[in-house]
Amino acid sequence: MEREITLGGQQISYELTYKAVKNINVRIKPGGKISVSAGRNVSVSYIDDFLREKSDCIIKALDRSRADEGMRDKGNSYSDGGEIYYLGGKLTLRIEKAPSCMAVRDGNELIVCTSSSESSRIQAVVEAWYDAQCRKILGSIGRRVYEKSFMSLVPREPVYSYKKMKTLWGSCNPVRCRMSINRELIKYSEELIEFVFYHEYTHFIHPDHSQAFYDFMSSVLPDHRKRQQKLKKDALLIRT
Repeated sequence: MEREITLGGQQISYELTYKAVKNINVRIKPGGKISVSAGRNVSVSYIDDFLREKSDCIIKALDRSRADEGMRDKGNSYSDGGEIYYLGGKLTLRIEKAPSCMAVRDGNELIVCTSSSESSRIQAVVEAWYDAQCRKILGSIGRRVYEKSFMSLVPREPVYSYKKMKTLWGSCNPVRCRMSINRELIKYSEELIEFVFYHEYTHFIHPDHSQAFYDFMSSVLPDHRKRQQKLKKDALLIRT
């Protein structure tokens, strides 16, 4: 059943469901919807009083949910004024009508020229721009890592390729001297991109994740654990 209650001066509606549970459970769903579940013997008035006692926590959780939702909508909106991630920061999309399709960075803006204002078409232009940036920037970072720490250990620089990966940031084939990097890394800072290249290059020396692997990583990139944690943290935001 749906009920309404005043919390922190706000008129709040919540969906109440009776279940075989011992406690009153409150969940904030996407879009700021409140879901409450309680045991079948718990009165509605008791539930309302419980929510009033927890009003500060509930209002804060609602505000965070709404802020996150707005951030996702804006971040994933392929329209004028939308935002995309690039090298750890954000670029604002500026859409311009033009007969040919292209994207050009201008400071903190990405100017997207396209003959159609449909979001799918804008996204296609942005994705093509991302691909070009991967080839240009990720490759140069990989080369920098190779020349700095691995040139004397790996006979030749591997061939890089960039593609979307669901569960991996990178993979390598030392025998064929190839390395695949998740193209989504173009959205992350250079220190995190470097970390992935160091990780994959270390697999050329130590193929598994043995203690020797991590000891070697510490010798060539002393703060690799710190960078790994930051990559995990940033991924929670960027991958939404």
